[in-house]
Amino acid sequence: MSATPAVAIEPLDVFACPLDGVRLVEASAGTGKTWNICGLYLRLLLEHDLAVESVLVVTFTKAATAELSTRIRDRIVDCLRVLDGADPGGDPFVPGLIACVEAAGVGADVMAERLRRALQTFDEAAIFTIHGFCQRALADTPFAAGLPYALELAEDDSALRREVAQDFWRREIVGGAVSPLLAELLIEYGDSPDAWAEHLGRDMGRPLAERRWDEADAADLAALQAALAAAYAEAVRHWQGGERACGAVMDALDVLNKTSYKPDAVSKARRQWQDWLGCADPRRPLPGDKDSKLRLLAAENLAGRTRKGSTPPADPFFAAADALLAARAAVDGALDAARLQLLRRFLEEGADELRRRKRERRQIAFDDILWNAYAALTAGEQPWLAAALHQRYPAALIDEFQDTDPLQFAIFDRVYNAEGRHGRLFLVGDPKQAIYSFRSADLHTYLMARGRADARYTLARNQRSSPALIEACNRLFGANPAVFMLDGLDYQKVGAGERVRAPLADATDASAAALRLWRIPKDEALEAAAEESGEGGGHRLPRAQALQRAALASAAEIARLLAAGAAGEIRIGERALAPADIAVLVRSHGQGARMRRALAAFGVGSVELSQASVFHTEDAEELERVLIAIAEPARERRVMAALATAAMGRSAADLAALAADEAALLGVLDRFAHWRETWLARGFGVMLRRWMNDEGVAARLLARADGERRLTNLMHLAELLQQAAGTASPEVLLRLLATRRAGEGGGEAAQLRLESDRNLVQIVTIHRAKGLEYGIVFCPFLFDGHPPREAGGPMRAWHDDHGTLVLDYRPAAAGDAAIGARIRAERMAEDLRLAYVALTRAVYRCYLVVGCYAKLAFGKPGYSESGRSLLNWMVAGAGMDAAAWREHKMKPAEIDARWRTLVAASGGNMVLSDLPDGSGVPLPSADSGELAPRVARPPQIPAGWRIGSFSALIFGASHEQAARDHDARQLPVEADLATEPVQPPAADDILRFPRGPVAGDCLHAVFERIDFTDPAGWDAAIDAALADHPQRGTSIERDGPRLKAMLRRMLADVLNTPLTGGSTPVALAGLPLARRLTELGFHLPAPQLGADALNAWLAAQGYHVPRLAFAELGGYLKGYVDLVFEHDGRYWVLDWKSNHLGESPADYAPDRLEAAMQAHGYHLQHLLYTVALHRYLARCLPDYDYERHFGGVLYLFVRGVRPDWQAEGIPAGVFHHRAGREVVTALDRLLAGEGAQ
Repeated sequence: MSATPAVAIEPLDVFACPLDGVRLVEASAGTGKTWNICGLYLRLLLEHDLAVESVLVVTFTKAATAELSTRIRDRIVDCLRVLDGADPGGDPFVPGLIACVEAAGVGADVMAERLRRALQTFDEAAIFTIHGFCQRALADTPFAAGLPYALELAEDDSALRREVAQDFWRREIVGGAVSPLLAELLIEYGDSPDAWAEHLGRDMGRPLAERRWDEADAADLAALQAALAAAYAEAVRHWQGGERACGAVMDALDVLNKTSYKPDAVSKARRQWQDWLGCADPRRPLPGDKDSKLRLLAAENLAGRTRKGSTPPADPFFAAADALLAARAAVDGALDAARLQLLRRFLEEGADELRRRKRERRQIAFDDILWNAYAALTAGEQPWLAAALHQRYPAALIDEFQDTDPLQFAIFDRVYNAEGRHGRLFLVGDPKQAIYSFRSADLHTYLMARGRADARYTLARNQRSSPALIEACNRLFGANPAVFMLDGLDYQKVGAGERVRAPLADATDASAAALRLWRIPKDEALEAAAEESGEGGGHRLPRAQALQRAALASAAEIARLLAAGAAGEIRIGERALAPADIAVLVRSHGQGARMRRALAAFGVGSVELSQASVFHTEDAEELERVLIAIAEPARERRVMAALATAAMGRSAADLAALAADEAALLGVLDRFAHWRETWLARGFGVMLRRWMNDEGVAARLLARADGERRLTNLMHLAELLQQAAGTASPEVLLRLLATRRAGEGGGEAAQLRLESDRNLVQIVTIHRAKGLEYGIVFCPFLFDGHPPREAGGPMRAWHDDHGTLVLDYRPAAAGDAAIGARIRAERMAEDLRLAYVALTRAVYRCYLVVGCYAKLAFGKPGYSESGRSLLNWMVAGAGMDAAAWREHKMKPAEIDARWRTLVAASGGNMVLSDLPDGSGVPLPSADSGELAPRVARPPQIPAGWRIGSFSALIFGASHEQAARDHDARQLPVEADLATEPVQPPAADDILRFPRGPVAGDCLHAVFERIDFTDPAGWDAAIDAALADHPQRGTSIERDGPRLKAMLRRMLADVLNTPLTGGSTPVALAGLPLARRLTELGFHLPAPQLGADALNAWLAAQGYHVPRLAFAELGGYLKGYVDLVFEHDGRYWVLDWKSNHLGESPADYAPDRLEAAMQAHGYHLQHLLYTVALHRYLARCLPDYDYERHFGGVLYLFVRGVRPDWQAEGIPAGVFHHRAGREVVTALDRLLAGEGAQ
């Protein structure tokens, strides 16, 4: 929006500015906002003889309200003391105020009288939160506002919203008021009463926003369904397996667009059409737009892709395909429209119903308070309430105004800016710190209000930070004139204030730089790979490694600073640097957890401050499991789940032993029953205390590294539930807990509490840090340019050219590029403001990680994501707008050069160096003068240590969680290898089973669970696998029988196919459980494994794999072998592969299998498996000999393994290999760090 201010900006002189009219004060971070608010407040008291109850002061949190009250009262006392003859000291506030008021004609005696009156009546001061102010206004005039006289404040109305949504669904969806087809669509979209209750909350929280809906009339869904059925039947009639239609297209490839029409694409189109037309379901889920090839066989597409002057291929099916796709689109569009019409009706009716139920129950929520005040202020042609409030509060100071929203501003605008009223209204805030859009704060409202102000001021002196840090921030934020991306939101340089602070003295560091920039360094492995391939250098650490290294480097530097502080080498004034002087600022709880682990690895204690809800923690989930078990003590599985929580601390071995000991288990169940009896007889609080005492919960939690946090959360939850419990039954309290966990989380009272008041390093979310200051600040993760996940749901929120908030429910909005660009730009702008808040918290020094990281795709590094990050925009985006920045191609070296130029011009206030690796830092010694509770500390882990896997080696990931290699990632090579099938697969052929990682997991699960020799048990295993791994676009009810038939036929084919490679062929159907080992897990020590060495060794041995580009691994390689089995005295590695290579035996011939093995790096995988089994057998077999005992590896590409499929005289789909002993020994040595020789 255009936000050009109506008046020029000027520095604020709090003791000289006029007090009438609407005046806006832009207070940059650290510039003494509260100091100036106190000055304005006392001037209003003294110059205009206003009582404290007549000067309205509004801020946005209870904590800020309490702080403002204290500071204002203290200033009143300070002024009285000086007027009574005390020395004002060096503080210029009181002398400046007294001189100002005397210049206005008020003598000292009158001043003293007015101040004493203010102090005596200060309990009546009108200092409120915005909700407190509106609530007071409504409470004083309930009948005029049309409200019940006494209302109960409900801080969280999510339970009532869910109740309204559930009733609507019960009536409209479950009751059959909507068509079954629409009800099915709602489920497909993930709609539910809970989801719609959330939509209702978001919609009602923005009552003045503009809502946009499609206004089209409802379509005749029954007629459209009939047309779809007819079009489907016509397409089936002309399809006839697709051989004729696809043949016509293949014959015409020479005249068709070469990009769209390739043999493999036509083959894929045929499969997709066969899947759709062969299932007898016109509404079957279709492939997504990116994957769909259906239109390749439609007449309109063929005509548009045929060379000019040539004749498109002809077949009756092509026109039928056009008609079917159009009919399907019409039904889908009509259903989507019907869904949104139903949602619109719910939002409109639900809002009215929610208000009705609250009125009926005499309840009011925070959002209702604001809306009711606005409604009362705007009711009638000449609403009297606005005039009454203006008369009662003739002057107002609105703090943190950048966090206002349209409704809040409309309330104050109605009171103080209406025609005929001349109010005294000060709007104080900093638009650069507007970071609460998730709470409906709206910066565009601030900018609009700024344009209507009579005067605009700025505070130009930073009283918080050192001069060096102030100048560094001026340089950083001044490097790009459009740094904050929004028109009218500029960075105003600030100077150092008069406040005198004790200096930071660091004897360990001669640099005076206050802003320490750590640049993401080059990655040695990627550099070496680039040099060898001739691609050019300059490759940086991948994102995951950069994040981890940033955390470790920050933790190491904090450990170094604290060690130096303990040794007296770093001091603030006369005292040593303490842990509480240091803060690490993070965006999320996940980043905070990463930082906390890194600090713990260096022996540094920390506390975390976050605005997250305690109901959204793991501890809330675990407490719910415990309470459910206590409420239902006869249910053994629920009791076992409770015992496995951190609070009850039973291990897997404990639970296994308990399950095997019936007497012990009965004793445990009896104990839970006793706690339930206590709950029923004496209440929740007594029961919880007894449970904690009986179980030793506090001691058990405090023995953990995160024990203080866990125990604090548990006690916080106990307190909140106790307050809510009253005489509620266990069932009611459990529903309340579930509601809090599923909803917004219980409001401000549920925000995470500080777990310790010990002197510890603070990990603080940037939102929580706003308004606070710390001696030394670390910002390790601001460099991360990874975009957040787009918010789901049917509505997109954005601002139009006038700054009006639009809630857009139109289906077209989801794909509108212009709207998407606006949303991204607004998110980027807010992220920049978050960076400003983070970088202005420090007093002496700030550490910031900058630069570019690599984002790996199939081993290839790319820099578009990190190159366009917001920190890089600040130094390299000058001259571009936000849209141009998102498309720029600037290379990391050029961005580095911009950072170097910035630092060179900083006058020594900044320094740039490579991000340290965190090694070699001495740990601070413990303070022996004070005993502290023993806390289990995790052992120190070297900075480069991690667990890798085959997937990590192939794809360049930095750390892998323990997961199976179930074809989770596949390179798109199969389509290029496949041949045209002779005829479409049968309905129960595994070739028609869905593809992808989930399908692979399902197939693996079946093989893992069955006894190969007992077909009678296969159905149960198949049912369980399908339930655990639901396939995309299918449902158990509709597709279960068809999928089950495919899997059963596959098992019969695979297990009865003789496998060659040994002395005698073996069919797995004859392999008993006693001769097989499923999912053999292993961890191979790899103390110093580099990509270059492994690449060179594989090439020397003749194994072809994609070039490896992983960072050096110093830790373990882990993995799981699908199956190890014994046959004829030899042990075999077997791996199931679900890759779809084609639909004919030739597609699973040795040459095609070899191509797939090479493309996916499976040769490296089977060599790792071989080494793992080699080591395992050497430990387990007393006379182990590789040549005699190791049979080899078998990779079964199960879609092509069947007894009647042969390729080149051997079973199709079976890859067999046996590496030589010297090869296995060499790889064993290479992994162990001994070299391959």
